[in-house]
Amino acid sequence: MSRTPTLFVVDPDESARRLIQSIAEEMKVACQFFAKAEDFLAAYRDDCPGCLLTEFRLLGMNGIELQETLAADCSSLPIIYIAASPEIRISVQAMQNGAITVLEKPLSYQELWDSIRRAITRDEQTRRIDARHTLVRRRLGLLTEKERQVLDLMIQGKANKQIASRLDVSLRTVEARRHQIFKKTKTQSVAELVRLILSSETDDMMDES
Repeated sequence: MSRTPTLFVVDPDESARRLIQSIAEEMKVACQFFAKAEDFLAAYRDDCPGCLLTEFRLLGMNGIELQETLAADCSSLPIIYIAASPEIRISVQAMQNGAITVLEKPLSYQELWDSIRRAITRDEQTRRIDARHTLVRRRLGLLTEKERQVLDLMIQGKANKQIASRLDVSLRTVEARRHQIFKKTKTQSVAELVRLILSSETDDMMDES
């Protein structure tokens, strides 16, 4: 069962908090509030789905520094900036760093709703892709070095006899390794095996776009 997304809010502004809490209740998602970026970082676990809503101006670490800290930790948690009179230069930097959007206070209910929905959707997609990558890596990681050699030639479209000749092994050995490859990757054909590998590569390209 998938976990309920959480809106992580780093902003001491009570009016912004009330609006976000209202949206969280209507969306039926959880909500956690933090006054400082350091408090959020101490509490956050990367396996918690959702998104981050933060001000630029905070006591201690600012919003951009928080974004850079998460990026350095390889976190893909989507970020929405909610800011009072945001500077254009800082807003541009935030967007270049991958923020979902920058919303200016006073916040528009509909704009905030739409941005949160977009952020949660992106987070769900990213986590689904990551889970698929983990599955592919786990299955391929079960293969021995010799099975990987056969796999490389299989996905190049080489027939068993060609593989046997290239690796200087018997046809029976190739067939035995193919059997283990299908068993360990839980696939039943070369086409399915190729799709398994290519799906992960396609996800990578979509995630980068």
